Amino acid sequence: MKDLSGSERFIINDLFDSGIFTSTVTDQTSQAKADAIVALRRPATQQRLRSFLVDLVGVGPTNFQENLIFLSGEKSLPAETTHVLLATIKAVINLPELQNTQADRVVAVRTVVRQVHSEVVELNEKEIRNQIIALFVDRFGLFIEDEPEQIPEDQAQEIEEYWSVSPDFAAVAQCLVNRIRTMTDRPTPSTIQQINQTLLNRYYLSAASYLWPELVKNKEVIAAQWQQTDRFVLECGDNYAVLLDKKRSPSTAKPFVIAIGVAQSLGIGIPSAQLLDRIHNVAERLIPGYPINVSLVKEALYVNGLALERDGYVVATPLVKRFGIKQAEREA
Repeated sequence: MKDLSGSERFIINDLFDSGIFTSTVTDQTSQAKADAIVALRRPATQQRLRSFLVDLVGVGPTNFQENLIFLSGEKSLPAETTHVLLATIKAVINLPELQNTQADRVVAVRTVVRQVHSEVVELNEKEIRNQIIALFVDRFGLFIEDEPEQIPEDQAQEIEEYWSVSPDFAAVAQCLVNRIRTMTDRPTPSTIQQINQTLLNRYYLSAASYLWPELVKNKEVIAAQWQQTDRFVLECGDNYAVLLDKKRSPSTAKPFVIAIGVAQSLGIGIPSAQLLDRIHNVAERLIPGYPINVSLVKEALYVNGLALERDGYVVATPLVKRFGIKQAEREA
């Protein structure tokens, strides 16, 4: 296919980052996004986007009123999360606060969570709230946490939490429902599409993977596909491949820095049961006194391809050699 246009690249990269592209123009909409919204109204643009993504990973975006949803590979939703998502959509759409055209689209968090809990009884309200935040606040950006009103210090009162609901909520919700309905209809991805799904979701693929021989055989083709985005570059070493993202700046996030230190300390590997102690030891060495969040460090370790678990051991990947820890980060 011909090279993607700037607007097409903008939409595709938005889908890679959050899984959605919304079509409402607000005061905060950048000119680049406004141009992309106009471009998406053209059937030719929609066809090119679908063709590119299907060719790349075997899955195209779901479109409803020029709002797009793109869920691929590991970013697809497990059954329990799908239940929470559908129950949340139903709860929010039926709220009286959103039944009129008023500009204020604020809903009480407690009300939404309780409505969802009445349908998703296998989870408690705290678990439901966390899943809703992960989906609608962090991942899709359809809820924005609303600042609570200031309460005088001399008044003992529980602070009510609110979410501001995106004006695109109803259209994106329909898109999500349509996507979930067709998830079982997808054809089995080709080997190259499986490789690209892995690279998109993990950024890393090792020589130990069953996909490695096909990646080596087709690395020029795969590299050319990613080059279309004007964002990703495939680096293929002797025993690893990594998808380099030009948008990612060197990280100073403490969990990521600690994860690098942990990976560099693994040597030939350590038993998985020893990983917790290793994280604490490395954290104390790199950032003394830092209140470590082990879950975030483990997530950084695995999501960024710094280490993997194999036969009960945690083993560093060759990718860790690409990273260094500067003195300034140790003193953070």
